[in-house]
Amino acid sequence: PTVAAAAATAAPAPKQARFRHDFMQTPDFATMTIYIKGCTAENTTVEVTENSIAFDRTLGPSDSWQLHIDLARAVIPAESKTNFLSTKVEFKLKKASSGKWPAFEAADEQPLIEEDLEAVKKKRDLYPSSKAQKKNWDQLAEEIAADTKPEGEEALNAFFQELYGKSSEETRRAMNKSFQESGGTVLSTNWGEVGTKKVEGTPPDGLEMKKWSDLGK
Repeated sequence: PTVAAAAATAAPAPKQARFRHDFMQTPDFATMTIYIKGCTAENTTVEVTENSIAFDRTLGPSDSWQLHIDLARAVIPAESKTNFLSTKVEFKLKKASSGKWPAFEAADEQPLIEEDLEAVKKKRDLYPSSKAQKKNWDQLAEEIAADTKPEGEEALNAFFQELYGKSSEETRRAMNKSFQESGGTVLSTNWGEVGTKKVEGTPPDGLEMKKWSDLGK
């Protein structure tokens, strides 16, 4: 054959992916994320079949991108969905059979390596949003927890609970005995002081101690 004929019949070079993508899974779902901005249901065509995904984003004659993946295992298209977000597109595919896939793509394709949950979480926390702003959800949770610390009587109860939980058995006996015998007006942690005698109640100024048996008289 001539050089021209050979060139005409040569297979085209594979198109390199322009957008980063990753894969994670649970026993029932396989999720692929493509980090591509500006995709909507209006400018993007997605076709999910039992064994493949076809993705086509077209913004104009000179701005389009296609991706076709033959899946490693079968999925249920009717129970799968595509989510269009500001910086990415997520394909959440319902597995036809529960279990772990060895890879996202079929064996004769370039495998898309699964990332562990922690790696994906960090990437999503720190991926730039449309406002060029970073969010760290772990740090936000710590800030919320700091803002909701107990105060007043609630803080006092929390302190006594922590003190009781960290105390020795002897200290706990002292706390229980003094609190019960004094009608809730004395709390001692010294068993040597309260262990051999009855703890008398000490009411606040202006109030009078009464026994339970005297109430209602």
